[in-house]
Amino acid sequence: MSDSLVVTYNIQTQLELNLSYMPFIKNGGIFIPTNETYSLGEHVLIELTLPGHNESQKVHGRVVWINPKNALYQIYPGIGVEFVGDNAKSFHETIKANIDNTHDVGGYVYGLSGDQVS
Repeated sequence: MSDSLVVTYNIQTQLELNLSYMPFIKNGGIFIPTNETYSLGEHVLIELTLPGHNESQKVHGRVVWINPKNALYQIYPGIGVEFVGDNAKSFHETIKANIDNTHDVGGYVYGLSGDQVS
């Protein structure tokens, strides 16, 4: 995975984090809005900065979801990435610890919903 494409995502607000988190992905995942083209199964290195944090964190991921440009119903284009690799579990725990449960997004995840994806 050392040759993985680097995807940088700086999450600005708590609401954006809540909307980006994809709890139905088996090993944890995040939706990254982007107009770039990716393939299902493609490995990426995520450099993620959480709201209120100055340092980015890195985790390897695998593209498991794609919202193409010009999708119906004005859904954001982007990719859903499952966390993989040695620090995937701790990264997932960090994301969950930073979710603000007072921001009820009603299951809305950048227009996504559903059962676990593996």
